[in-house]
Amino acid sequence: MVGLMTGTLLVASAGGFFPNEQEEILRGRAKLCETLAIGGTAMASSGQIESLQITLESVVHRDEAIRSIGLISIEGGLIVSSGPHEEIWDDTLDDPMTQMRVPVFRYGKQWGEMQISFESTGGLFGLNYWAPAWLLIVLVPACFVQFSFFLKKTLQSLDPSGAVPTHVEKALDTFTVGLVLLNADQRVLFANKRLTHLISRESSELVGKPVGTLPWIDPDSGKREDGNESDDGTIEEMPWAVSKRTEDSVHDRILQLEVDGRTLTFSVNCTPITGQGFLVTFDDITLIEENKVALAQARDAAQNANEAKSEFLANMSHEIRTPLNAVLGFTDVLRRGLVTNSDEAVGHLNMIHRSGAHLLELINDILDLSKIEAGQMQVESIETHVDRVLVDVANTLQVRADENSLDLNVRFQSAIPRTIQCDPTRLRQVITNLVGNAIKFTEQGSVSIIAAMRDADPENLFVEHENPSLVDSTSDQVLRIDVVDTGIGMTPEQQAKIFQSFVQADATTTRKFGGTGLGLSISRRLAEAMGGTLNVLSKPGMGSTFRLELPLSSADLTDLVSPAELKKSSENRNSDAANSDLASLPPKLVLVVDDGEANRRLIDLVLTRAGATVISANNGLEAIERVAEQTPALILMDMQMPVLDGYTATRRLRDAGFAEPIVALTGNAMRGDREKCVDAGCDDFMTKPINIDQLLALVSGYLGPAGEPVETPTDLPCILLPHDEAGGHGRTDGTPEDAIIPTLPMDDEDFRAITSDFLNRLPARLDAIEAALNEANFESVHGDAHWLKGAGGTVGLGVFTAPAKQLEVAAKGEEVDIALQALAQIRELNARVVIPTNETSEPASSVTEESATTGPAETTESQGSRGLIPSTTTMANSESTFGLSDVAVADPIQCSLPLDDPDFFEIVRGFIERMDARLPQMRDELAEGRLYELAQSAHWLKGAGGTVGYSDLTQPSRNLLAAAGAGNLDECDRWIAKIESIRGRMVVPQVAES
Repeated sequence: MVGLMTGTLLVASAGGFFPNEQEEILRGRAKLCETLAIGGTAMASSGQIESLQITLESVVHRDEAIRSIGLISIEGGLIVSSGPHEEIWDDTLDDPMTQMRVPVFRYGKQWGEMQISFESTGGLFGLNYWAPAWLLIVLVPACFVQFSFFLKKTLQSLDPSGAVPTHVEKALDTFTVGLVLLNADQRVLFANKRLTHLISRESSELVGKPVGTLPWIDPDSGKREDGNESDDGTIEEMPWAVSKRTEDSVHDRILQLEVDGRTLTFSVNCTPITGQGFLVTFDDITLIEENKVALAQARDAAQNANEAKSEFLANMSHEIRTPLNAVLGFTDVLRRGLVTNSDEAVGHLNMIHRSGAHLLELINDILDLSKIEAGQMQVESIETHVDRVLVDVANTLQVRADENSLDLNVRFQSAIPRTIQCDPTRLRQVITNLVGNAIKFTEQGSVSIIAAMRDADPENLFVEHENPSLVDSTSDQVLRIDVVDTGIGMTPEQQAKIFQSFVQADATTTRKFGGTGLGLSISRRLAEAMGGTLNVLSKPGMGSTFRLELPLSSADLTDLVSPAELKKSSENRNSDAANSDLASLPPKLVLVVDDGEANRRLIDLVLTRAGATVISANNGLEAIERVAEQTPALILMDMQMPVLDGYTATRRLRDAGFAEPIVALTGNAMRGDREKCVDAGCDDFMTKPINIDQLLALVSGYLGPAGEPVETPTDLPCILLPHDEAGGHGRTDGTPEDAIIPTLPMDDEDFRAITSDFLNRLPARLDAIEAALNEANFESVHGDAHWLKGAGGTVGLGVFTAPAKQLEVAAKGEEVDIALQALAQIRELNARVVIPTNETSEPASSVTEESATTGPAETTESQGSRGLIPSTTTMANSESTFGLSDVAVADPIQCSLPLDDPDFFEIVRGFIERMDARLPQMRDELAEGRLYELAQSAHWLKGAGGTVGYSDLTQPSRNLLAAAGAGNLDECDRWIAKIESIRGRMVVPQVAES
């Protein structure tokens, strides 16, 4: 079609049907040249040369197509010209489009020649010389595109129904399966009635269109089979596409199609018709697949119910048998008279009572669940003091929290109603269950009960209320009670299950923590019965928050109680409240500025109980704002804070004219820190951690006495015994003056065992922290530091709390240098810990001479405990079947690994061989001053010794490592000698003789 059009245009152009622009231009230029020649002849003949010059210049200037004009005599001389004619004119060029010559006659004879130079009009590649050129250049491609599009649409619009004979269509319509005939381009030629009925489409909607336009779904991948690239980069092909590519049949391919909100499932078979197209059948198997799914779901539901029943019976059996065994066992002990004194009998009776109470609790849970399931659970609606319920629950469960070394506290974040209409018994049951669970699943850290009044905004809820009709529409306020723990946390999958009856978050939970899986289910249903909600938000390893929200009526909001009043009221009701006699400070205003909430709370508590009035601020900027509102008599200012640090805040306050005393609080106790604080404007300096006696003495010095002596608490974190600055008296019990003594009663064997066990485990934990830092495993460091922060104070060594907290913060911020500094500080403190000699144990004279000369950091018990404890290890020499021969030495050191196991035997023997080779090397490293290599050897021995069962090597190796790092050659020699001494006492496995 394009060729025919082009030929027609060429014939029309040749016949003169198209105007020739070039010919018109030439004709015009020729006439202009004749006119100029005639005018030039007349003017030259009359001697008007100047007028001719002016005329020619005017012509060139006015006509941009003329480049130059020249009048030449017959002899070739230039008579007159306009423009750069001599430079432009080319006598050899014979192109009428750019140069024209017109002869000039006078009296019938040629006497000259008029020469005119024009601009070229040929265009690109001279195409303007041929009139149809540009027309063809534009028209041919445009027509080609338009004709192609037109023909394609025309062909597509052709009715393909005639491709299949009528009698064949009638035969195919009788098939009971869907059937489609496709052409080679996979367009539908025919679709039988069965298929059009199944997919609710008319045959006319399908014929002529690609079969792939239907939204087929692959049930395996859940993706549409549209031939496009999938998310994983593969190309999903339809059966007919596969058949075309492989030129073979495709059988039993499963495809699905959404039709009127229902998913139909087809078994598809595709057979190629040689050179013509494809025959595709669609067998509807939807009912079969749906039945399979329904059966599978029913089977799974039955199996899950059976497993839940079995787990419940197993849990209940365990939960009932455990306290029942205690009841029967201790009852039998009392019945047989197997008690030695009344205290022991009372202890057994207490155990029986606790076990019976636990059994009663289990029975009550089951009965509560039965009532709830039967719809017979009744809740009251009476005046309830929520704050009393929360404080009473905390006091009741405080013992359990103390057993787990957890901080259990109640906080009120906002004013709450003095009373609400609720069921106090059921509320107490829910809170007790939540707090008890939090304590059970929290191994370290804290459990907090937080109450506040909030807007009933769904965005503030974990999930919306399941029954909105239960919420009082007369108030837009709710009472929110959060139980927050720092425990093991839960995954989203576990959170979805915990409120189901007889179900716990994890099957291993029951084995480790116990429980029936009823508590949370009952608690949620009780919350809903009271018109509230109970939900959870949790992350694995980061604790959980259980949120109870109770609706408030308008009447509840008429009498609100502030957090300060609630706090004071709870303290008055708390039977364990301590330091109630600390009322020795005048009631003057003290501003506490610290970004740590724990520090602010501690100082606030101590000073408030001592009689002062305390306000607080989180940073220096807030402190300036507090001072602008009211003038405190004293400011306790932390120096390291965000937003605005203490140094800057102090300077600004002094510049503004604040003249009252400011005391710096800082964890920095290095030389020059006091001067830095004083230069900033502080009057005094106090280091963290806060010592309560020092704090009260310092504040009393600035506020003045109140007339009554202060009874300070005696349960300080630890007792520090610094060197006497005057070099005066030492300790009479032989303990070094800078030793750290645990504050637990070490004359009590149980407390002594607890502290000793902690100290035995601490070196390994510190080594693990150091290894984790080297591997940048900050999560592990954070966990160990958090453990040490709480465990140290629990065993009477609160001196570890501050550096452990610093280590924890450094791990959180991934600050390796700070973490290493904190770890070094903890090691230094650990080396100073001393457990005093037990008065009831062997006399001090039994301490070996070697242990008495090695200093407080030495381990003198065979188990590795620290302190001035006489060694009591006695071991009999024996000969093992694995060739173990014990050398008869005083106080031998046996390996703690089971050497009767061949694998352990080989490990220990290999260590001994390496140690024997390493000890001479360590001596050489010391002699040659290669302290870095010596430190590496000590580091290896420190970890390997304890690993293979010789824990006595751990502490000397650690001390050698520290000495090598400090460059102290004498100490290195001392600790190598100690290691050699221990090596001499070690019972070494030998190779058995064949």
